Amino acid sequence: MTYRILLLVLISLLLLPTCLLAAEPQPAAPARTAISADALQRWQQMTPTQREQLREKFRRFKALPPEQQQLLRQRLQTFRSLPPEQRQLLKKRFARWQRLSPDQKQKLRKLNQRLRDLTPEQRQELRKELKDMRKLPDEERLERRRELRERFLDRPGMRRVR
Repeated sequence: MTYRILLLVLISLLLLPTCLLAAEPQPAAPARTAISADALQRWQQMTPTQREQLREKFRRFKALPPEQQQLLRQRLQTFRSLPPEQRQLLKKRFARWQRLSPDQKQKLRKLNQRLRDLTPEQRQELRKELKDMRKLPDEERLERRRELRERFLDRPGMRRVR
């Protein structure tokens, strides 16, 4: 009888760690994003080079700070919520931006900064002038454009952006 009890205790001690491990909650596997059938089909249609480029973009995204990742997700959500015509227009503008040389991009950034430096009243006046300018014939439009540039953008001490 003692032999049986001793054997039962010994078996219990041997099995106890296994039971405890099974009872411990296991760390959850990382959550996987559900992949739509459309996304899977697009992935399968990509060339190996395109897939590697996408992987690299994903790695760069994951290397960003969480705040930047969140900002990009919000912008993507905003983009997806736009009507198809607006999304298409943004895609065209982005493609045009991508084709610009680094020098052209820098000039546009400087111009954009100058426009942001205008007062709200000046920006409103410039918008109105630009809207009115669209109605003019080509030659008059060019002359008017020069006038607007001098009036709003070529301020003293600033180099002209071409």
